[in-house]
Amino acid sequence: MIRLLAAALVVALAGLPLSVLPSLPLAWLTVPVLLLGLGGVAIRSVPLATSGAALALIEYTFTLVITGGRVDVLTATGFGAAVFFLLELVSFADRTHRATIGSAVLASQLRRWLGIAALGVAGTMLVTIGAETLRVALPGGTLPLVVILSALGALTALAGTVRLVSRPSSPSSASSRSR
Repeated sequence: MIRLLAAALVVALAGLPLSVLPSLPLAWLTVPVLLLGLGGVAIRSVPLATSGAALALIEYTFTLVITGGRVDVLTATGFGAAVFFLLELVSFADRTHRATIGSAVLASQLRRWLGIAALGVAGTMLVTIGAETLRVALPGGTLPLVVILSALGALTALAGTVRLVSRPSSPSSASSRSR
């Protein structure tokens, strides 16, 4: 069931750009998104799912560049939340493979995921409000701030990835490391 939800997220991420601009070049970009994303879901591989999600982001960006459209904050936030849930679901499916999971564990995990997603949405709203305030206060002078904030965002994503990869896979491996 977890992998089915993750597969649905891959299809949604791959299909969003095509819903904005149905075209052959985007359709060709959708193929590797689906192959990598669904492949990552099928074999419970976070790196493959991450590659698929990154290509989906490139596809979405390509769509916005071609159409000349502005970034819709709600769509972008939903896209980011979908990527987050995709990677969390694939990681959870990998960690719990062949395990019986109780409803309390699922409820706890769902609360954790929703809390993190809520923080992400709140952060997005805060940054959007700050960016609009700066745009009005300093017309044309916001590019350096955008570059700095983008670098901080990339650094945060890198730190999160390192934390996810370096997390012990089971309590027994954590106790053996501390010896």
